Amino acid sequence: MAKIIDNLVEYMLAARTAKLPVEVIQKGKSHLLDTFAAIVSGSTLKPGKLGLHHVRAQGGKDECGVLGTNLKTTPILAAFANGMSGHADETDDSNSQLHPGCAIVPAALAIAESQDRGGDALLRAVILGYDIGFRFHQAFDPRSTSFGATFGCAAAAGTLAQLDELQVRYLISYAAQQGSGSRAWVGDDDHIEKAFDYAGMPARNGVAAALLIQSGFTGNRDVLEGDQGIIKTYAPCDPKKILHELGQRFTITSCLVKKYPVGSPMMETVDATLVLLSKNTINAGDIEKVTVRIPESGARTVNNRNMPDVNVQYMVASILIDGKLTFESAHDYERFKNPRVLALKEKVQLIGDEAMERSGPRFQGRVEVTIKDGKTLCEHVSNCRGRPENPMNPEEVEKKAAWLMEPVLGKKNVEQIFESVRRIESVKNVRDLTKLMTLVLFRFPSPFDGEG
Repeated sequence: MAKIIDNLVEYMLAARTAKLPVEVIQKGKSHLLDTFAAIVSGSTLKPGKLGLHHVRAQGGKDECGVLGTNLKTTPILAAFANGMSGHADETDDSNSQLHPGCAIVPAALAIAESQDRGGDALLRAVILGYDIGFRFHQAFDPRSTSFGATFGCAAAAGTLAQLDELQVRYLISYAAQQGSGSRAWVGDDDHIEKAFDYAGMPARNGVAAALLIQSGFTGNRDVLEGDQGIIKTYAPCDPKKILHELGQRFTITSCLVKKYPVGSPMMETVDATLVLLSKNTINAGDIEKVTVRIPESGARTVNNRNMPDVNVQYMVASILIDGKLTFESAHDYERFKNPRVLALKEKVQLIGDEAMERSGPRFQGRVEVTIKDGKTLCEHVSNCRGRPENPMNPEEVEKKAAWLMEPVLGKKNVEQIFESVRRIESVKNVRDLTKLMTLVLFRFPSPFDGEG
């Protein structure tokens, strides 16, 4: 009977030319564009700037672009920098605890650009990376985000490096050796270690694995079930999940494209707050209290965190004061300490709702605003736009991407990027795409720009 590694390698090799369903191709394009937007916008934030500072200090050959800047560097360093920008905030896609795009797209982009691959190969590599990364993420417990992402990044990079059957076996082993991480990022106040864990590190490691194998490195032919294989020696594992529905269920079709730049469990809460404001005139000074209900597991993730975009009390208070949500307000640490915002934030009570947890959709948000005259306004949202159950169409993804990219790249470049992604299969060299996302004139920023 064939081992898991045999079936896995066979699938990874066949994925380079296999016929893909139309839905999968379109989803791939949408997630590719969504991640480009996350990287470009994230390059303006502190985690992205720090990644850029680190990479610039290392030097290296001018091979691959760092999006949103004028810097070119080596594939490994470009993957790292673009990964740091890709998860500099909460704009990127997600699936369960995994944020696939912010890691897998930078890894694939680096190899595609450095080895002059075309758009069709890039798209296929990204779709494959989502499939492999998520299955390793699900199979091994505890599920550190970077562990599964490393396998996804290696798979995407390896297919673009055109590794052969034996080399792919080695690739999986080198991914296993670098697979690491923990959930301790929850103690990060600045979204910097989180960006490293979710994206910068796995993107870097996946590209490194592919390039090492391509240059002649050899290793274990079966790191899964062979001698000292990780199925036995790593954390508890359900090996069936590595191959489960591979080629039948494509992970990219079940990922969230975020409508708002905030933590995933609070998407519905943000949506409900904005709907309330669209239906009612609410003066923040007249608010007596605000009660927010989220399923219990999600509430733990967004309860009074030290990062603005993952703090539900702050985001609700900020939106009610401004009457809207902006990219800037979601990432403004100074506003996070603003006395007026803090005063309203103290009136926002978050309840982890056990009944929501037990029944109904997994993702819900109920917002109740009590006015001082006793009137209560309420809105309840389930499965916000962008969830797999309520997906955005391509035009909506482009609208979101324009919102994020135009302030950095300008409207003309963004329109050209959209056109290139729509016809990605016909893009002969990925460099033609990446040059649209880099700047000709660029002032190298300090990571501390904008801080007092």
